Amino acid sequence: MNTEALEYFIKVYEKNSVTAAAKDLFITPQGVSKTIRQLEIELEAELFYRSSRGMEATKAGELLYARAKHIHYLIEDIKKEINIISGKKGSLNVVITYSITSILPVDFLYQFSQVYPDIQIKLKEYPDEYPINEIFQEEVDVGLVIGTEEMENCEFELIAEGEFVVIVSKEHPLAGKDEISIMDLTSEALVVKAAGEGKENGFVEKCMEQGFSPQIIHEFGSIISAHRLCERNGTVGISIDFVEEALMNDNLKRIKLKEKIPQDIYLVFRKRGVQSKAVALFQRYVKDRCKSF
Repeated sequence: MNTEALEYFIKVYEKNSVTAAAKDLFITPQGVSKTIRQLEIELEAELFYRSSRGMEATKAGELLYARAKHIHYLIEDIKKEINIISGKKGSLNVVITYSITSILPVDFLYQFSQVYPDIQIKLKEYPDEYPINEIFQEEVDVGLVIGTEEMENCEFELIAEGEFVVIVSKEHPLAGKDEISIMDLTSEALVVKAAGEGKENGFVEKCMEQGFSPQIIHEFGSIISAHRLCERNGTVGISIDFVEEALMNDNLKRIKLKEKIPQDIYLVFRKRGVQSKAVALFQRYVKDRCKSF
């Protein structure tokens, strides 16, 4: 078994198709099929069966995929480590969600490569509601996300604490208060952050626990939309404390909730027997920044 064979197997598994895998690998479908067959002979097990949806993995195939992806990540880490040791530039692929850029701006993250010139950072931003698990199926080394979710072969480390807050215009009746309860919002028109597919907004879940369904008139992706609705339409927005601290909108009043609903920032990375030097340095860099808050 070699790494090229595992790469072919991974591609067929993810594409559910020999033809699609061959196209991505720039080889013939016959070459891919031959490699998969050789793997099956070597492992003495069938890895795929054909269905109406294409190439479906058997139980043996599912097990091999999980292990093969881990091996692939380890090999990539080894290459990066050797590049750094050799004096060549290594790379660190980082993903970050939009809200987090208010506390960890992208210019600060890119400055990591100035502090550590032998490591080139490659950064991608995604909406908060984006399925992080899908991102980590790609070539990603480390991510900065709000909250945690189930992801295979990944670890999380708390970087900074945050929580939901209420935002209203300074003319709104609630603006005279510094703290309110969720129950004070039962009759209010609310704008809340959009949740990802199959997920529920943490604020909405808390409302349901309190025995009522919030009157949501809009789910926003950009906090700018929420601010405008609060300023011009008199609605009540549900935001995050560190986002509001960064934006400092003088036309809005920020109000604490008695019921604390965490919106903590986590650094997520794949589990490894030995953590890569680049990831370890990035962890330290981010944590040092967050200590100042």
